Amino acid sequence: MRRVAMLLMLVAGLPWCAAGQPAAAAGSLAIRPERIEINLFYTGATVQVRAEVPAGYQAAVRLMTRPQRLVMKKLGRKVGVLWMGVGDVAFDRVPAVYQVLTSAPLTELAPRAVLAEWGLGYESLVPDRSSGAALRSELVGLKEHEGLFALAEGKLDGRGLAAETRGPLLAEAGAPPPAAASYRTRVLSGSFHLPARAPAGDYVVDLIGFNNQVPVQLGSVTLHVEHAGMARAWRHLAIDHGLAHGIMACVVAIVIGLLTGLLFRPKSEESH
Repeated sequence: MRRVAMLLMLVAGLPWCAAGQPAAAAGSLAIRPERIEINLFYTGATVQVRAEVPAGYQAAVRLMTRPQRLVMKKLGRKVGVLWMGVGDVAFDRVPAVYQVLTSAPLTELAPRAVLAEWGLGYESLVPDRSSGAALRSELVGLKEHEGLFALAEGKLDGRGLAAETRGPLLAEAGAPPPAAASYRTRVLSGSFHLPARAPAGDYVVDLIGFNNQVPVQLGSVTLHVEHAGMARAWRHLAIDHGLAHGIMACVVAIVIGLLTGLLFRPKSEESH
């Protein structure tokens, strides 16, 4: 009898669990290109983003490198006239590249504290209690001027609804089909621009969805940025064979100087 009672309790609890636990949100993220090659004529690249989120969701797509310690020089006046370095400022766990696309202003997606937990917004990079908080605006201004940092709020544009093939995970026998909205996703698109000075490495691109200001991870892909061709060979030479790299650089500079002198020699010298 005890086993029968336990079985009845378990069966009775199944519908309650299914109704009380919401189905996991589904989404997808794609970027193009997925690999960028840095060659001798590289001037930067544009990365196209296509994201799908459940209907009714807002979204943010974040592109960033691995956070690391960043040490910068602090400038100040000395002797009341000269501007020069007066010390170092260290920022902990700051990525070299940080760019965010959103479908709505950040303040509408979630509270500030929640955004900070999910690494969205400049305040999440340099918290108010950190040692470099007083110079956060200067750091952000410099990085934005270099094209490495960007907050493009509202630049993740929606193109409408696209059909989704998946239905509910559980449904009672004979129950009517769910509303059409539950079978649809919102398609969003945007783009990131990487300047030529963006470093090589693996960039993480995350898709974060927001439903009633509650965030959820919907997707993640990796962007590979690597040196190629002569740029890779020259970099390998500079890192592993410094002396040979220095000699070759001097030879190239001398040859370019001689060629410049021959090409742009004054006409008065040519007549002699």
